[in-house]
Amino acid sequence: MKKAILILLAAALVARAFARDVDAVVGVAWLEANLSKPGLVIVDVRKIDEYKAGHVPGAVNLLGLYVTKDGLSNEVPEADDLSEIIAEAGIDGKSTVVVVESGGARFAWATRVAWTLVYAGVPNVTILDGGYEEWVKAGKAVATGFESKDETDFEVTFVDSYLATKDYLVKNLKKVQVVDTRVYDTYFGLSKQAFVDQYGHIPGAYALPAAWITVNGLVRPKAELEELVKALKLDPKKEAVIHCDSGVLCTAWWWILTQQLGWTKVRSYDGSAQEISKDPSVKFVKAVWR
Repeated sequence: MKKAILILLAAALVARAFARDVDAVVGVAWLEANLSKPGLVIVDVRKIDEYKAGHVPGAVNLLGLYVTKDGLSNEVPEADDLSEIIAEAGIDGKSTVVVVESGGARFAWATRVAWTLVYAGVPNVTILDGGYEEWVKAGKAVATGFESKDETDFEVTFVDSYLATKDYLVKNLKKVQVVDTRVYDTYFGLSKQAFVDQYGHIPGAYALPAAWITVNGLVRPKAELEELVKALKLDPKKEAVIHCDSGVLCTAWWWILTQQLGWTKVRSYDGSAQEISKDPSVKFVKAVWR
């Protein structure tokens, strides 16, 4: 009886974590039609001067959702700080949040914000396909200056199953599907970022570049994304840990797999290669597939 109750509770938590009433990625037409939707919060995550020069009407500027911490470039802020940032943007747990970046080339930066929000306990988040660039291209109305919303009393409730730490990955390295979302040259060890200590990739890691997700600035159709994943023979029923160089690109595939394709066992590794490459127990390999 107790086991049955625990199973039901676990199922309820999964359902809550993935609850959404909006697609993972929306187009310009949808956003224009829903500008007055109750509970909608549009967050423009571009630099403040770009935002002030022109933004989607009603959008607030939201920055600070990833910070430098413990020598790592893009970490989640402390819970108190993150709660304050999200609350000041007018977001609470029931909000429908639309993330707007500059354009399709910045898709992973949009997903980094979106991932942080759902990880923090805001489940109903979507991304504007093509970003602000697509909004302007479509000839839609723009606003200038600075806009704000009433502060909420939001407090972070982290969804721990969305995040992988270095210790978690090292402990489960032979059990999980490790997905490397960097470009092929980096995966094969022909090049690397200065802040990454080793050339190449984690042994056994699948190569699934984040750059594949968009074409001509827009997210590829769902069927094409499914085809890319299927070709690698990744198993949706088996746990996956996704990484990149510093915790940004990896959120793009985390977003597609979990929020669009429905995978439920995927973690994004915040510290990514920047952190794990410093661990002497993990020896990267070069010039090989997996």
